[in-house]
Amino acid sequence: MTTTSTDQVPLTDTRPEAPQGASGCLRFVVLLTALFTATCATAVALQWGGAVDIVELPGLSTADPTVAWTSGFLKLAGNLAAVAAVGLSMAAAFFISGRENAPTRLTAQGWQWMRMAAAAAIAWGIILLIRVPVDYADTFARPLGEVTTEGAWSYATQSDQGQTLLLAAALALVAGILAATALSVSGAVWTALIALAAALPPVFTGHSASSGNHQIAIDSMLLHVIGAVLWTGGLLALFLARAATGKAPTTTGKQRRQRAIPLHLAARRYSHLALLAFSVVAVSGIINFIAREPLESLLTSSYGAIATGKIVLMAACGYLGWWHRRRTLPQLRAGKPRAFARLAGVELVIMAATFGLASALALTPPPGDDTGTVEATTALLGYSLDEPFRWSAVATTWYPNIMFCFLALIAVGSYLAGVRRLRKRGDTWSGVRTWVWIAGWALIVFATSSGIGKYAMAMFSVHMVQHMALNMAGPILIVLGAPTTLALRALRPNVDRGPREWLLSILHSKWVKAISQPLVALAIYMSSLYVMYLTPMFEWAMDSHVGHTFMLLHFLAAGCLFFWVIIGPDPKPRDVSYPAKILIFFISLVFHAIFGLTLMMTTSVIAEPWYTALALEWNADLLDDQQTGGGIAWAFGEVPSLFVLAALVAQWSKSEEREARRIDRVAQRAQESDSPEDDPHEVYNAYLARLAEEDRKRAEAGQ
Repeated sequence: MTTTSTDQVPLTDTRPEAPQGASGCLRFVVLLTALFTATCATAVALQWGGAVDIVELPGLSTADPTVAWTSGFLKLAGNLAAVAAVGLSMAAAFFISGRENAPTRLTAQGWQWMRMAAAAAIAWGIILLIRVPVDYADTFARPLGEVTTEGAWSYATQSDQGQTLLLAAALALVAGILAATALSVSGAVWTALIALAAALPPVFTGHSASSGNHQIAIDSMLLHVIGAVLWTGGLLALFLARAATGKAPTTTGKQRRQRAIPLHLAARRYSHLALLAFSVVAVSGIINFIAREPLESLLTSSYGAIATGKIVLMAACGYLGWWHRRRTLPQLRAGKPRAFARLAGVELVIMAATFGLASALALTPPPGDDTGTVEATTALLGYSLDEPFRWSAVATTWYPNIMFCFLALIAVGSYLAGVRRLRKRGDTWSGVRTWVWIAGWALIVFATSSGIGKYAMAMFSVHMVQHMALNMAGPILIVLGAPTTLALRALRPNVDRGPREWLLSILHSKWVKAISQPLVALAIYMSSLYVMYLTPMFEWAMDSHVGHTFMLLHFLAAGCLFFWVIIGPDPKPRDVSYPAKILIFFISLVFHAIFGLTLMMTTSVIAEPWYTALALEWNADLLDDQQTGGGIAWAFGEVPSLFVLAALVAQWSKSEEREARRIDRVAQRAQESDSPEDDPHEVYNAYLARLAEEDRKRAEAGQ
């Protein structure tokens, strides 16, 4: 006789049966209709926008229209597979809790979602690989029959478009393998993150990357893609709940019935995500279009007409989402899921049509495309810098960094929501901490979106000001806001693994325990100076949008980690004594000073090819500007350092006062219970008496 371990096939759960979602027939009809609608929308948009039009030019080979059509439909198929892979794995990770008898293991429904996510991710990876020769043929106007292995390989490894396809395919296949083997909630989390990452590389070679304001366009498109796949994928997962009924060897009828999940709880979690995702998709889409095209082109071009169609369909989805929150979710909580399933099916069909238009829009030539000459600065930065930098113009010269503005908005909004919840409950929260938190994020936005952020790409000295704001000044204010403490107080405990439980699991994870070691945090903090600037990484970070965003995020994260360990009032896996904190902080100041002096004395320009390519006549002396940046790195830390030391002294003093009060309370209880042996004061006096007696005996023995 053979048995199957429940750790390998988690088919059962002991929770009571919950109402089912959509019926099998409804699921099949909706998915088939959605696929048909998406295909039709893509075909119409490809034809309407001119993406499949063939232009014959003398002396050049004529493209095969079949290639353009194939490319468009492959893009649609990849987008739909991406939505399924991300949404299903996200649902398994966050929409439902783990098994009742093993909270870290997937439930039956989570296991089914992950297996469907595996199929979608692997199909997605294969589609991306197929796109390599097809896109090669489309780019070089060749029929598919004339594509050679050497040509396709060269395109995949030497062109930006081919490299992004390979990277996305690799990530999608890794996500598929993880999804196929994952049995734990953490495995679902990693699958969702990797699948989401796989959806992003094509953004860096699409229309947004070639537009004038490409920094704004890329950041807004990244947010647009993330919001779209989470929004649509989450709804798909809810609609497919209990859809896969694959019969495992130990499956019985009762076990299959027990696969049902509390759908209303999963839908409630999705509802919060959907509202945020809809807002992000709407705002980022508008910003992206305005950054790339004139607004009137919505009405004067075929590209704008397709974009307008997307806006209309997305607005319809937003209305249906509002109707969900108002009508169908209450019915779902009452055990009546049919209305939710029907409305979700309609919404999925509209979303599929939206993705069809989006797939065609990505291949449609924008009306703003031109072949005019663009100056080097504008081509590299996305904006011109005709005027020399002046400190007086810092506050009046703005170029918003969409990613950091979004992070600041989410951080401040979430913080204020937590404070509001505490006050509604009758609890108090320090107003000083609230204002410090807001000031920290305001400083981050100012450093990345004001004149400092705009000129930091072109001048090393201004970049160093930005570095110090992101790596030191901003993090000091942010960690003093005590966001973790606020979150733990404001978030409600949830037996179904809610946000509070996720936060606690992160704080107690081995990874956080490792990086919060003081010396490890110091090493990460110092790496933002020595590793970034004294290796070729800095030139890569300045020349690449991915690299530049990574660099700025690393500055902020490393600074927050270090100052959390040093002065953060939030709980830590391991705390150290205040003398040790002061010593570690002084070590960091020494390394800061050495780095600044190194830059001031160097005779070679860091990332010289980048600064030379910008061709800014008013910033010709690159070495002098770099040495100025070294002076800023050396001297900038004076005021923040005094602030940190003052905070350390104040925290140390309060810690001593708390300890004294604790000892007094213990002594008071000892006196009240007539137990002098429990009185810390009496114990200490007895200890001193023993020492004195030992000294007296040694003195007598010496005589």
